[in-house]
Amino acid sequence: MLTIAHIAELATGRAREVGTEIIRDAAVVVDGEKIVANGKTSQLLKRFPKRKGDKEIDATGKIVIPGFVDCHTHLVFAGSRAEEYRDKIRGVSYAALHKKGRGIHSTVAATRRASEEELFASAKKTLDEMLRLGTTTVEIKSGYGLTLGDELKILSVIRRLKKTAKQDIVATFLGAHTVPREYKGKRGAYVDLVVDTMLPRVAKEGLAEYVDVFCDPLGFTAKETGKIFARARALGLPVRVHGEQTAHGGGAAAGAKFHAASVDHCDHLRDGDIALMKRSGTTAVILPGVLLHTMEWQNTALPAVVKKLRAARVPIALATDYNPGSSPLLSMKLVMDLGMRFFRMEGGECLAGATGHPAVALGLGKRVGSIEAGKQADLLVIDAPSVAEYLYRIGESPIALVVKKGAVVIKN
Repeated sequence: MLTIAHIAELATGRAREVGTEIIRDAAVVVDGEKIVANGKTSQLLKRFPKRKGDKEIDATGKIVIPGFVDCHTHLVFAGSRAEEYRDKIRGVSYAALHKKGRGIHSTVAATRRASEEELFASAKKTLDEMLRLGTTTVEIKSGYGLTLGDELKILSVIRRLKKTAKQDIVATFLGAHTVPREYKGKRGAYVDLVVDTMLPRVAKEGLAEYVDVFCDPLGFTAKETGKIFARARALGLPVRVHGEQTAHGGGAAAGAKFHAASVDHCDHLRDGDIALMKRSGTTAVILPGVLLHTMEWQNTALPAVVKKLRAARVPIALATDYNPGSSPLLSMKLVMDLGMRFFRMEGGECLAGATGHPAVALGLGKRVGSIEAGKQADLLVIDAPSVAEYLYRIGESPIALVVKKGAVVIKN
């Protein structure tokens, strides 16, 4: 048994709207991979007296929060887009780069050339860094292959990562990320390839828990998205959607129709979309790192959208959207910092957005995302005197310990 005692402040994650339950001078008791109890140190030390072989961690002067859940990443890819970023600094838009065959297309070309071993080594290194930064559960999408063989290659890498990485990993098939260049003028044929060939193979081999589509003027139409989602659901695969990012494209409505777990990006959500998401129980996933990296924070409607989502009580998750083009960001702490500053979200909302809400969006809400009896012991011990002080400081992530499934996996 493991007891973490004398915690200055424990943020359990149980209350997930504008605040979070805070217990002062707290303790957490862990048995194996599961949390047994949390509460006041004085009470728990009496309930669970130390036995031979038990371990105790003194967290005096430190806080404890749930491990971060990053519910939107594209971390299996090859190549770099660092040179491309110089053009962005000079004012070339993401859409303009995409239309010139750069952007996603350049990463697709590099990923197709890479071997499975090369992709695995790179992705494993990324996951190790994310763990150091406190991310204990990660969603990973395919989408940089765009052929049957290359999409299967990426999904095979994700399957290997599930077996070797310390994090829990959720795989998402994103064969409909963009129309590959070789299908220019033949987009219907590519949609048919996804629907008739890729999806059945992915489902048969059990390579993904979810299916995603980039429903956007730069990607796929709402009608095409609906066709892909109908096939996915017929094969028993739930869906999520990149929706309303560069313009309103009907992705949120298409997702809600098929009870999507989440609509991600949400920059151009309309009032009707929010109502549909509320009815379908769909989580809004906001990706502030994209605004930072693409330098679009002054031109976005997202602050107003987030305000409306909050008013409608649609759950809001935050994620890194780690990818080489629009968000080369690994830190969920920085994502929370941006959520507070770009959207005026409360600190407790951001903490819920980085833990409990994304866990629900990944179908893992009963297992991870909060510090409660019966849940998996995924938690962070942080060298900060209070939760408010930790959230107030920009970019700092003074993590002392990362605990995953009851074991200390990172010690700083």
